[in-house]
Amino acid sequence: MKCEIMTIGTELLLGLINDSNAPYIARKLAEIGIISSKKSSAIDDVDVISEQIKTAVKQNDILIITGGLGSTHDDLTREALAKALSKELVFQPKIAASIEQKVKCLERPVSGLIQKQAYLPEGSEPIMPAIGTAPGIRFERNRKAIFALPGVFSEMKLMLEEEVIPFLKNRLPKKRKIVLIRAIKTAGEGELLIEERIKEIIDKYSNPSISILPYPGEVHLQIVAEGYQNETKALVARVEGELGESLGNLVYGYDEDTLEKVAGDLLKKHELKISLVESCTGGMLSNRMTNTPGSSAYFWGGVVAYSNEIKRKLIGVSGQDLLKHGAVSAQVALAMAEGGRHLMQTDVSLSVTGIAGPTGETEGKPVGLVFIGLAWREGSFCERFQFFGTREEIKTKASQAALNLLRLFLLDTFEKTGSEVS
Repeated sequence: MKCEIMTIGTELLLGLINDSNAPYIARKLAEIGIISSKKSSAIDDVDVISEQIKTAVKQNDILIITGGLGSTHDDLTREALAKALSKELVFQPKIAASIEQKVKCLERPVSGLIQKQAYLPEGSEPIMPAIGTAPGIRFERNRKAIFALPGVFSEMKLMLEEEVIPFLKNRLPKKRKIVLIRAIKTAGEGELLIEERIKEIIDKYSNPSISILPYPGEVHLQIVAEGYQNETKALVARVEGELGESLGNLVYGYDEDTLEKVAGDLLKKHELKISLVESCTGGMLSNRMTNTPGSSAYFWGGVVAYSNEIKRKLIGVSGQDLLKHGAVSAQVALAMAEGGRHLMQTDVSLSVTGIAGPTGETEGKPVGLVFIGLAWREGSFCERFQFFGTREEIKTKASQAALNLLRLFLLDTFEKTGSEVS
């Protein structure tokens, strides 16, 4: 089956926002054996979108459109789709009632613009939204299928996974080749060292292929295997096992895992409470820790102690340490972690202090220098890091390093020894 993915939005073509929808759609299609042959984009213009839809339908069996289904003046996908198919837009009372109910729950007036979403091309089927108000659209003609999905990633993702993928799977032969993709996520070492450790494994296989993808503070290994379902799963499992054995604790997770979730799961497993004291990361670490649902089970609180006065008065860092060693030092990082643990009465406390740049460099303390401290009932320790990049990149890398330091501490202290905090 030939498939095209089409993204709608002038903002995409101007580079004002990144397109996260098309790559995700392509990956999910590949997992069921549909390889996208083309990705296209169109500006917010009815005639342009309509002509591209006509061309795509002629050339492909499946067309998946994302974007342009909202209620603003530049949401034109449904009008363009109707024009391309030579169909009228028909008002759907049930969709209108659903939209009205959702909007009333938000205590907002139901405007005519919002009701625009209740119009669908004649002969099409709605894909009702689990979140948001914009329904998706499914249209079939001559064994060709067109899907129009919202541009908001979370709304698109749900419709794709719950409606589009099951629909397409039912039309595919049971015995078919698929593309299976598995991401192994590592932290603590750069891509060159990772490649050195796994080079023999990379050279050993052509299917699956292994790619090394660097990100700020971590490196992902992407395994891509093609074949029939059972044999592909076995191939991926074999390569995953070899990579895991070679990399050990550098591997922190797989696919959708994040460092904050992995560290949080360990805290929850061992019933530990954590507090954070941040300086250079400015609350990024606390934000990441609380991004995980259920984090209230282990995250007690955080303090952004940016000024020396707050470090001293609230956290209890001694003025002598600040004067003698400076705010960016191992001594102050340790005092911040210990003070945070005492202040918030937690089992574990993490601290971060450093120079995010681009200014603030002093003799012996360059931009990117970061100290991360960890305190618990049996003591405390600190590690020194030197990061490079923009201010935002240094902050991200510092938060990554802190979460990884926490993960490794929990693995070494509780997973291996079975110690418990009293």
